[in-house]
Formats: sequence, C-alpha cells, structure tokens
Amino acid sequence: MPHETITIASGSIESGKTDVKVTIEGESNMPFWNHDLKVKAILALLEGIDIKHYYEDNRADEGFKSAEEIIETAKAAFGLDLFE
Repeated sequence: MPHETITIASGSIESGKTDVKVTIEGESNMPFWNHDLKVKAILALLEGIDIKHYYEDNRADEGFKSAEEIIETAKAAFGLDLFE
C-alpha cells in the first residue's frame, strides 16, 4: 500500500481565489484516484464536528443546513441518490 499525498482546493476560477485547501497524507489502496484516502480524511473531519458548538454560537440553522449538504453530497458521490 503506497503512501500518498494529495491536495484538494476549492475556490473561484473567475477570481482565482482559493476558499479552502486540504492536503491529505496516508496509505491508499487506490494509488491513482486515492478515493479510499479521501474517505478516511472526510470521516476524520466529520468526527471533529460538534453541533453543540453551533448552538453555542447561535448558528444551529447553519449547522443543520451543512449537515443536509454533506448528506446529499455523500449520496451523490456514492451513487446513492439514484435510488431516491
């Protein structure tokens, strides 16, 4: 299993600005695509989220909207939205 380093960025092509950039390092069984490594990173990030902190900052609605977006994006990524 090779050790891989991948960088993913999100932003605007028009402005050239990057909103967020993530670098992931780890072992992958999918050396070209690294989807297994991306999933490990996503799960690690999700484990660090606590809705209680959204409530404490009076942003619970934003937290729930983010949760819905995460769920819908995950369904689409794995083709699960095809069964709805």
